[in-house]
Amino acid sequence: MNKLTKAAIAGAAGIALLLGGAGTFAFWNSSAAVSGGTITAGDLKVVNDGPAGVWKDQANNTVNIATYKIVPGDVLTYTDDLTITAVGDHLTATLGFGAQSITPASAAAADVALAGELTDTAVLTASGAGITGTGPTYTITSSAAPVSSVVTVVVTLTFPQGTAGQYNDAKTGAVNLSNFNVTLTQTF
Repeated sequence: MNKLTKAAIAGAAGIALLLGGAGTFAFWNSSAAVSGGTITAGDLKVVNDGPAGVWKDQANNTVNIATYKIVPGDVLTYTDDLTITAVGDHLTATLGFGAQSITPASAAAADVALAGELTDTAVLTASGAGITGTGPTYTITSSAAPVSSVVTVVVTLTFPQGTAGQYNDAKTGAVNLSNFNVTLTQTF
């Protein structure tokens, strides 16, 4: 076969491949509309939109947490009403205590020791419409709760009494509560 014939055959094959890749040669086609509708995403949030919560000591006295000097044996509680919005088919979420809520005020050993004791004993309790379970985390189910419901949360911080001298390493320690929070996280 000569070169001209080979080139013509290769060119014809290339054109056939290009045309074949561009679509089918079907002259009939059809389509039908289907009822697609609209889909809308749900919502999940926790908001502190009311008055500030209240700190109390074990004697039920209101305390100013910024000036309170905690000692072994003290139990402090923080009570607040939060608004929870949980909207969505099959939506479940857990309400819990934020992991970084109690941090040492500095890298000083006393700050680290006090933060460790308070973090280890921190307990969250919650009550309200749509909440099930017991601590440390609670389940919020959208089908059981109104679109938005008020939930009362109580966080309890205990500085254990311990044994004589056990908590000397926490003397004069300070903790930072600026990231003190309650979390709401979707579960699957």
